[in-house]
Amino acid sequence: MPYHKQNIRTLSEHAKLEIRKYISTMNLEETNKLPREELLAQMTGVSRITVRQALNDLAAEGIVFRRQGKGTFVNVDSLNIKVRFNPSMEFSQIIRNSGYEPSVILGEIKKIPRDPSICELLHLGEDEVLILAEKIFLADGRFCVFCRDYFGAAQLEDGDSLGAFSKYDDSVFQYMYQTSGKKCEWDKIEIDTVLSSEIEGICGYFNRNGLKHMPLLYLKGVNYTSEDVPVLFAKEYINTKLIKYSMIRRKSIAYSFQ
Repeated sequence: MPYHKQNIRTLSEHAKLEIRKYISTMNLEETNKLPREELLAQMTGVSRITVRQALNDLAAEGIVFRRQGKGTFVNVDSLNIKVRFNPSMEFSQIIRNSGYEPSVILGEIKKIPRDPSICELLHLGEDEVLILAEKIFLADGRFCVFCRDYFGAAQLEDGDSLGAFSKYDDSVFQYMYQTSGKKCEWDKIEIDTVLSSEIEGICGYFNRNGLKHMPLLYLKGVNYTSEDVPVLFAKEYINTKLIKYSMIRRKSIAYSFQ
C-alpha cells in the first residue's frame, strides 16, 4: 500500500539521519567501525530491518562500506566531499558547502505555451496549463547556476499562488510543497555540457556580464514524489569553476583470469 511504502521510507530516512549524527561524534582516528545493527536499532529507535535499509542507502551514497562477516565501516574519504551528485541538494546549500555566500536573482514565473515533450514527461492533461519559473543563483556575487523549472498549473492551489513565488526565492521545492503539499523525493537526470551562448532567452545576461561562450554543466530531468508521480521538469546550467561535484562510485567489473 502507498501509505506503508511512505512510512517505511520515513523511518529509513530517520535512521540514516541518526546514524550520520552518530558518525559525526566518532573518533575516526581510533576506529571507523560502526556498532552492530542490533545496537544501531536500539540507538535509533527503529527495527533492525529499517537500520539495514538505512545502512544500504548510506553504502550506495559512499558514506559507509559493508564487509561480509566483518561489519560496517565509515568511509572517511567520503566525509571530505562537499558537493555530491547523490543525494541531490538545493543550490543555496551547495553554494554554501562550496565556501560561498549564495544569493538569488528571480526571473519570471509565468504561464507558457504547452511544450508537448515536457507535458508528456509530466503527464499533464490535455488542457492543463504549463508554468515556467526562472532564477539565477550567485556565489559571492558571481554567476553560479541558471535554473528553468517547469510544472503544471494543477500543482498550484489558485492563480494567486504565482505571486507567492518570490517568498521562496531559493527553493522551488519549498514553493511547490507550500502550494500543493507535494514533496520531490527523487529525480532522473541527463548530464551534458553547453555554452552559455546556446541557451535561448538569456544570452543577454551572459553577454552583459562578460560570460559569453562560457562552458556550463547542463542537467535536465524530471523530479518525482515518493509515490513516483512526476511533478517538475528542470533544466539546470552550472558553473563548474565554482561548483565542484564529487562522488564515490562502487565498481561493477566482471573480473576473469586469462
